[in-house]
Amino acid sequence: MLEVWTFGEAMVSLRAAAPVAASPAWTTHVAGAESNVAIGLARLGHQVAWSSRVGDDQFGRLVLAQVRGQGVETSGVVVDAGHPTGFMLLAAQAFGAAVDYHRAGSAAAQLDESVVALLEAAAPRVVVLSGITAALGDGPRRAVLAVAERARELGATMVFDVNHRSRLWSADAAGQFLGDVLGFVDVVIGSPDEVGLAGGVDAALGRGVGEVVLKLGAEGARLHTVAGAVTAGTEALAVVDPVGAGDAFTAGYVSGLLDGLEPVERLRRGNLMGGAAVSHRGDWEGLPTRAELLAREASSGVDVAR
Repeated sequence: MLEVWTFGEAMVSLRAAAPVAASPAWTTHVAGAESNVAIGLARLGHQVAWSSRVGDDQFGRLVLAQVRGQGVETSGVVVDAGHPTGFMLLAAQAFGAAVDYHRAGSAAAQLDESVVALLEAAAPRVVVLSGITAALGDGPRRAVLAVAERARELGATMVFDVNHRSRLWSADAAGQFLGDVLGFVDVVIGSPDEVGLAGGVDAALGRGVGEVVLKLGAEGARLHTVAGAVTAGTEALAVVDPVGAGDAFTAGYVSGLLDGLEPVERLRRGNLMGGAAVSHRGDWEGLPTRAELLAREASSGVDVAR
């Protein structure tokens, strides 16, 4: 039985360590919330499939090669000859980084409810969805909602990472969608502000969500259920690249669910994965293998099920 199925946008990320005006060298990466989670889980030895749409172009072939090369099942990815693969430019500037997205009209923006058939064929234990894909347009939004509803009917554990992006849709629009989708969700993950879009922790639990996981950055993470809350701190780390930390956390938390870890241990695993992500450049390149993670958990005093 497949452990995890997910679908959503992936794009090419072109990165520079200096402002564009300085004519920097660029490095090429593959990025995407759901594909990042899929790669993180595959590296931890889980059986995971990712579905999407990519263009029939060089970027699309790169996305497929890299995601498949990390051990993720990609047979559900459609190669779309009529729409390009999206990409983004990320360049350092005096304070922080400048990001330019080129995703309008992309192949991923053509995702629709047909992905439900792929979910049904996969019959996974866990489904992971993200608010980024839902924000790409009407088709992707309907697809995320349809998948969440069908996953609940099939008895899969439904994990939803809010991943709000204000450049894609407003807080009001995201909040309205969350109100629709959370009735089918078992685990919702997000920052306090993101969960606040749905009215906060109590509102999410009131809609029937079993677990509300708050990502607290340098303070770690907190899990809320109707029975109470538990918190796990994280190590102080030098941040090389913060991009992808949230997706890595989600992969770690889902891995903990699959391994039957206790709540605080799931949070710790998520924190360790997030820490690995920020310690390296790229969204997922620094994520550990299962052997590496288990060794780190053991040295951190975390009792894990193997």
